Amino acid sequence: MKNTNINIIGVGTYHPKNKVSNNELIAHFNKLGIEIQGLLTHLEREYRYLSDDKDETVISMAYEASINALAQAKMKPEDIDIIVFATDTPEYTSPSNAIKLTDLLKADNAKMVYDTNSNCIGMLTALDQVSRILQTNKRFKRALVVGGLLISSVVNTNDPVTYGNFGDSAAAVILEKVEEDIKRGFIDSTHYTKTSEVDNILMPKIGYSKITKGEKVTEEDKKWTFVPFESDFISDYWVELIKDLARENGMQPTDVDHFLFSQFTNPAAKATLEKLQISSDKLTYVGNEYGYTGVTSPIMALERALEKGRITEGSKVILISVGSGSTATAILFKF
Repeated sequence: MKNTNINIIGVGTYHPKNKVSNNELIAHFNKLGIEIQGLLTHLEREYRYLSDDKDETVISMAYEASINALAQAKMKPEDIDIIVFATDTPEYTSPSNAIKLTDLLKADNAKMVYDTNSNCIGMLTALDQVSRILQTNKRFKRALVVGGLLISSVVNTNDPVTYGNFGDSAAAVILEKVEEDIKRGFIDSTHYTKTSEVDNILMPKIGYSKITKGEKVTEEDKKWTFVPFESDFISDYWVELIKDLARENGMQPTDVDHFLFSQFTNPAAKATLEKLQISSDKLTYVGNEYGYTGVTSPIMALERALEKGRITEGSKVILISVGSGSTATAILFKF
């Protein structure tokens, strides 16, 4: 009996040209009397890309990433049946950013097109959803899952956590349904939610209704706000999700060949693997180069791991992240 497999056949990324070093941000925050060197060192930051192009949008960035992914997959836009756009910095809420992207790409055969937002886990939850849609709906064969973060458009430049650490980027993944003798591609997913940090990361700070109703608001009220919180629990969430995926799929956590974590905190990723008695050689970290790119960050790491040959045919890979609120997702692919 054949297996209906949902395989990743193309990955593409994009970042703006403007590269910002730690030294530039340290100087900026020194003028405000805020010390950020310790935070940058702990999170292993060196650079990030922040757009200085007034015409750049999350849609234009997603277009570039999509073109790169399509090229790697040797596909044309008209080969795509589903387009899903994950972002928490949308250019529009109507129409969807996905349909704007569909128009730019001239993906004339796309039938199912929508936006999704679960913050930093957005691309992983989209990959989960779309893989399952492809498996169960005979009308669809290929999908484009794209994500984008244009943090520079909403950031409060007095916020050391966000302005000091985040970066702009887009990433895209092409999924294809194939019937094969072996079982591979998308295997499984697991999720966790606890609302303990529901008011710590807000965009906009006061909510959209107060802004759109014309109430008197400050510029800061319209921006992203990040109230720091104790984040040691993140690795505990991840440990349980990894154990769950392994257990439900007849494996041990040590059987996983590679891990692609959220790039927000490399120490948390290392702590997770240490608790599982797994070498940190099994993870890829690119947050030192790109900063923390939110929804795209595990895919930025995926692209690098594929380029470096750290993921090869047969590799069992877990992509795992955490989002505002707090919520976490892990998905298992076999390449």
